[in-house]
Amino acid sequence: MSRFPWDLIFRSLSKGNITVAGDALHPMTPDLGQGGCAALEDVVVLGRHIGNLNIRNKRLVAGEPLAGALERYTKERRWRAATLITGSYLSGWVQQDGSRWWMKFFRDVIFYRLLFTRIFNFIQYDCGELPCVSSNSPDLENRSKIE
Repeated sequence: MSRFPWDLIFRSLSKGNITVAGDALHPMTPDLGQGGCAALEDVVVLGRHIGNLNIRNKRLVAGEPLAGALERYTKERRWRAATLITGSYLSGWVQQDGSRWWMKFFRDVIFYRLLFTRIFNFIQYDCGELPCVSSNSPDLENRSKIE
């Protein structure tokens, strides 16, 4: 489904314990080639927010604290996803929209010489580091499981 960049900027991306991530957050054309990478960025950022929440509370957390972590995730990813969608759409539009003289001028002079280098440099992104927790830590066991 097509998602407009202003939908990401002005609308809520999470509701309670539900949020959008991956291609649901930022559907892109293959012209920019960042769909899979952006989905991996989402996973790392979301994992960082939820992991830090669990470490801070020393247990697995649900409810309102989790909703807050999801809200922080959407605030962090909002502008990045909107920019990637815009760059992807613009890149596809310029490359596929005919060969009229003004489009050739726009594509060859303005887009490839000025805009494309900025879009290309924007694809490099540091997601931050995931929190580190021992896998056999009794503090983070899910105590709600029925054994």
